[in-house]
Amino acid sequence: MDSKPKLQVALDVVNLEEALRIANQVFSFVDIIEAGTPLIKSEGIRAVNVLKKSFPEKLVCADLKTADAGYLEVKMAAEADADIISILADAYDSTIEEALRASYDYNVKIMADLIVSRKPVKRLKEIINLNYKGKRLDYALAHSGLDRQASRRAPLTEIEAITHVPNHPQLAIAGGIRSSDIQNIMQYPVGIIIVGGAITKADKPDKVARELKELIDKNI
Repeated sequence: MDSKPKLQVALDVVNLEEALRIANQVFSFVDIIEAGTPLIKSEGIRAVNVLKKSFPEKLVCADLKTADAGYLEVKMAAEADADIISILADAYDSTIEEALRASYDYNVKIMADLIVSRKPVKRLKEIINLNYKGKRLDYALAHSGLDRQASRRAPLTEIEAITHVPNHPQLAIAGGIRSSDIQNIMQYPVGIIIVGGAITKADKPDKVARELKELIDKNI
């Protein structure tokens, strides 16, 4: 894992122009630009390609949360120039294996999103060794979804738990993360910190992104 976690902005908006407006304000402070699930559903996979063409120096994540058709969906995102593609950790093992096959063929990274896992540790242990020609999952994401964040934001309990899974992939965290959460998150070996609404809904997204980046740098 890199010594410093990457900051990823989740563009969970439904309008591509709005996504580009926000991305233009924050790109200097983030490492990864995410085409959020609502954006892809609204604008199509072309949103991924537009973001990559607009910010070629940045990694672009396609948050597909793939539940089926693993090869096809990863292929689609890869051909749209995604660098990282999310799949559901609770998808069938065969779907995950097909996603890994596509990631091998197209040289992209796969993030297993534990968002709907009732037993994230158990599920991560089950899928950790799935592979295609040695290609395994690149990231495991502890994630509180939008509809759960009123009761539970940054899922620190899940991060702590999956940290103890032997040979776990690089860890990522998402779910209502704010500046006040960074110090606690940095106690764990997290490779990617994903922030959505705290940046995208702010009056000054660039100010929030800068603050988050500075807090990450400070707490290394």
